[in-house]
Amino acid sequence: MTNTIQHSILIFNYNEAVLESRNSVLYNTIVGQQASLKEKGIKGILVSLKDTPYAPLVKEDPNLANLVKQLEKLSHTIDLPVAIGDYKRDTFTYLKKLSSDTSVKLFQNINTALLFFNPSALKKELAVLIYDEDKENADKIASELVKLGYSIVHAQNAEDFKLKASAKKYDMTITHTAINQAKNKPSATQSLGLSKQLIINLPVFIDTAVNSLVTITGLEAQKIKHEIRPFNEKIPSQVIIAAMKFKGDISGAFFLIFPRELALIALEAMLGESLEAEDTAAIVDGVAELCNIITGSAKVIFSNKKLKVLFELPKTYLSLQVALSDTLGSNGVWIDMQLDEKPFYMFVTK
Repeated sequence: MTNTIQHSILIFNYNEAVLESRNSVLYNTIVGQQASLKEKGIKGILVSLKDTPYAPLVKEDPNLANLVKQLEKLSHTIDLPVAIGDYKRDTFTYLKKLSSDTSVKLFQNINTALLFFNPSALKKELAVLIYDEDKENADKIASELVKLGYSIVHAQNAEDFKLKASAKKYDMTITHTAINQAKNKPSATQSLGLSKQLIINLPVFIDTAVNSLVTITGLEAQKIKHEIRPFNEKIPSQVIIAAMKFKGDISGAFFLIFPRELALIALEAMLGESLEAEDTAAIVDGVAELCNIITGSAKVIFSNKKLKVLFELPKTYLSLQVALSDTLGSNGVWIDMQLDEKPFYMFVTK
């Protein structure tokens, strides 16, 4: 076996046949380097099977099962995330089954490992295309990547994945990956106070906002960044806010925050006619309608995913302080957006 360090990730190349005795050597070697790993700022360990000679699986492989067991023990011993990578596609399903109740992650390659282990080594705004026939697993991966600040696009099926990937519009594609988590560790969704379903489906709100606004206004819309935080009080005072609570399989509240000047631009583009800049009632109604359109599109997507979500009627605010009082000081996901290269905002909370 050989090892290298790339972007603060220790990569062990398992370039021999996988055997229990070699798995033990691997475990003891890494444990012996524990102090050195801390000094070097290692953020994760990837055991690469790229050059490992093994036959296609027929039923089970006790040596691979033992490797997962040893790596699970290793992750707890050295308190670092551990992953297996560069496996053959026909081995992924078996490894996924073996590792499902462990913290051992499965990464398609080193680039995928970088996304999760050391995102600071990559540029901030990455567009990532995801596909997995296991939709629950795909949602789980998307949820983690959204929290790390990446823009996520789901492929609907294998053909859609090939089509989107061939367009080369994405910085990275992910498939045959699993980000298992130890059952006894609190999840990020718990610390947020947001439900797992809400975190998983955050891309629905982002994507529908972008697509809806582009369609109805003809202006360019995009997500800039997002962060986990309470409602951002450091935004322009002249804003119009529309909020909709929702409940069902997913529950929470969606806030759409438009600076007054941009709201006027968006509404005039949508209606194809001028509005009086001082007609506050018309602008407020228009922002409420934009909120309706975005959440209506989201509801359709939720329905296609077999999720029942009921949105209440929009509530509008001209006062930032009044809107803040309705968030109960809760953490949520604050999303910086742009329309016509001008900022607007969204906030999704419990």
